Amino acid sequence: MNDTDFLAQAMRYQDGVLTPDELAAFETAMRDDPAKRQLFADTQVRSMALHDRFRQEAFQSGCGFSRTSEQKRFTWITRPITAMAAGLVIGLFSASIVWAISSPKATTERLFSLLNGSFDEMRVVRGFPHQTGFWSGDEAAIRDGQLRFIAPGSDSGDPTGRAISCDVFQLVDLRPLRHVLSPEGDSVLELSADFRDGRAPNTKPSVSFFGQLYLFSGDPASLHQKWPQSIPEALASGSAQVTTLGSDAKGVRTLNAKCLIPAQADFAVIQISARPNLRPAKLDQLSADNVKLTLKNQPTLPVRIVQR
Repeated sequence: MNDTDFLAQAMRYQDGVLTPDELAAFETAMRDDPAKRQLFADTQVRSMALHDRFRQEAFQSGCGFSRTSEQKRFTWITRPITAMAAGLVIGLFSASIVWAISSPKATTERLFSLLNGSFDEMRVVRGFPHQTGFWSGDEAAIRDGQLRFIAPGSDSGDPTGRAISCDVFQLVDLRPLRHVLSPEGDSVLELSADFRDGRAPNTKPSVSFFGQLYLFSGDPASLHQKWPQSIPEALASGSAQVTTLGSDAKGVRTLNAKCLIPAQADFAVIQISARPNLRPAKLDQLSADNVKLTLKNQPTLPVRIVQR
């Protein structure tokens, strides 16, 4: 299976349409060829970055994309990835996905604590954070051990952007993790968070919760100067979301966003968000809790995409 055929199979794999025989051949190709394992991992990192970028641009631009802005937006994508990723993005929008390991070997996990990930401290700073180790963002408050989303806000680094969601961030220094990363380059950083929609059942508008993870190199103290324009510069990213219409039988929704950790990653941006899908709208009774980071040193690829 040459690289072109392998990428075509990767897109079909992500959409969940491979036959059992094709799936077996696809996993055999990754098991027998380290270059294909790396190619598959790289496409996942790029596709998640594209997914996050498309979503952000879609909500900022409102009714569509101009040809000029579209050309500018894609300057950060290398040409060989562009055509392949277009198919992957379709799969990302049409199906909720997570990483799962097809090998039965145990996964080594290390919990990497966020400061105040359980929201015991009564303080959320306004604006994008300037340093690691504290929560900061749009209007939010800590009440009864939970983060309560209050109002959407716009980004100071993007004066033309629309206030579409209430976003809260924390910068996390990843350099202390380097000595425990897998030498095989398949370490995964996982962000998990619990979200609750406390409104009455079937309350409109619907609300989308997001857990997002971006990995960067460089100095975290300077990132606030160009956020969110700096998102395309992320070395890797992961995103998870769920949409709710008030409380239901599922209760608390736990989101897990995951991404591979490049060796040169210095810090992570943790982003948790609540976005009403009709504006203007209040963010009453929307909350987050139990935000955690976990480093997972995975067994040898192949990696399988499974429905959540």
